[in-house]
Amino acid sequence: MTAILDGILAMLRNHWFWGATTLVCLTWYSTVTIYVAIKGAADIRNMLRKLSDGAPRSQEPSVQVREQ
Repeated sequence: MTAILDGILAMLRNHWFWGATTLVCLTWYSTVTIYVAIKGAADIRNMLRKLSDGAPRSQEPSVQVREQ
């Protein structure tokens, strides 16, 4: 385990730009993934609650097809 940490620290010292870029990208990706997971779970919970309450489905606008 310490060999892995030593390798990461060596990379950050020798290639600071690419190490910083990698850390920023991993942080951004993790943040977006967690945000989407939380919002998606809340949305699914609301949809299931509406279905269990027997709420009527939303009416989609009717589409008229014109014949030629």
